[in-house]
Amino acid sequence: MQGETKAQRFQRLATKRTQTALKKIRLLGNLTSSSYDYTPQQAVKIIGALRTAVGSVEAKFNRVRGTRASETSFSL
Repeated sequence: MQGETKAQRFQRLATKRTQTALKKIRLLGNLTSSSYDYTPQQAVKIIGALRTAVGSVEAKFNRVRGTRASETSFSL
């Protein structure tokens, strides 16, 4: 948006992106219903991928620079 400060842009984008991420995580939780069949190994893999992604974001916010985690590839 034109005329907004970097802080305003951050707040606008961070709010929207965080809300979207939280919604997607809730949707993942819906996969635990009896409508689906999954193995414990699949659940561990999903949770591990989420933890890795959160750890990567946390490191970026803490200004820790390191190797990039695979952010877009995930498969069971």
